[in-house]
This record gives sequence, C-alpha cells and structure tokens, in this order.
Amino acid sequence: MADEEIKFSEEKWKEFYENFGSKYFQLESATLKAHGDDQKKLLYEIFGSTKTLVQTIGVVAGFGFTAISYVENLSLFILGEFFLFVAIFYGLFWTQKSYRSNLRGSIAETDKVKKLFAERYSVFKKIYDKALSDISNTNEISIPKSDILDLQKKGNELMEKFTLQTESKNWSDPFNWLMFFFAIGGTVILLSFFHLCFFN
Repeated sequence: MADEEIKFSEEKWKEFYENFGSKYFQLESATLKAHGDDQKKLLYEIFGSTKTLVQTIGVVAGFGFTAISYVENLSLFILGEFFLFVAIFYGLFWTQKSYRSNLRGSIAETDKVKKLFAERYSVFKKIYDKALSDISNTNEISIPKSDILDLQKKGNELMEKFTLQTESKNWSDPFNWLMFFFAIGGTVILLSFFHLCFFN
C-alpha cells in the first residue's frame, strides 16, 4: 500500500518550511549563542575578581620586600611571603586551568547541541529534498505523511533530550583559598616587623 501523501501549495510549503525548518535553525543558533554568552559572563566575573585579588596580593608581597630593613623576625617574614606567593601561584594556576577547562567544556557543549539537532535535520532534509524535486518537476509538492509524522516525532524527541541533557556548570571559585593564604601571609608578615621573643 502506497504511503499517503500530503500536498502543499507554494504558500503552504513556505509556511511549513518556516515552522518546521527555519525556526529550528534559528533555535539552534540562539541556543548556542545563549550558552556561549552565559559561560563568558560567568567566567569573566570570576576571572576579573581573581585577577584583582592576585594583583592585590602581589602588591602586598612587594611592599613587604621594600620594608625588609625593618623586619625584626626574618623567619616570620619569609613564612609570610611564602603564603603570599602560594596565593599568587594558586590564583594564576586556577585561572589557566579554568581557561583550558572552559575551552574543552564549550566545545563539548557545542557538539552536544549540534548532535541533538542533527537527527531532526536528517529527517527534515529528506522532506526538503523531496519538495525541491517536486518543484523542479511539477508545480505541486507532495510529501509522504509518514515523513511529516517522523519529523514531528523527532522535534518532540529533540525537546525532551535537550531538557534532559541541559545541566548547569559548577565552577570552582578560588576566592576562599586566596583569601585564606592572603590573610595568613599578610598577618605573618605584619608580625615579622615586631620583636616577639617567643619566636626567637
């Protein structure tokens, strides 16, 4: 038994293409753009605050060396500078690690979105190619009903899969560790300028 066909006028085909083709292309593009914008905003906020904090720690570490002639306890001074350098190193290390991780994550997310849309596009392409063939041979477009139902099914599956696979990223924030090392290092350097007999 031949598959039932649905006939389209040129106007109805344009409407079908707009609803089942063009809108989905725009949806994929908007999804990728929104994902990229959200990721950039989040990362730049964290990177900006981390950079500012690391620069501040660097300034404090530098001030310590400019006043080294006033140091009363060299051991405490060296220990304080060590904590500040650990904070700087950790901040720089975290920043570089996050840049690389974000790049890999963005590529993976882009591939995931494209994969979700790919199955539906293959069904749509079959319908589109049939329509082009009909237009070139006759003035009437006839699409098998089973293909249109398959396209609707793939559209529904796409939305379900997209909802299930969308997950929020949990970015580690280095703020607590940087503040810890900064506070310890700064305090120990400050103490090194006082004569504390129990450290001698």
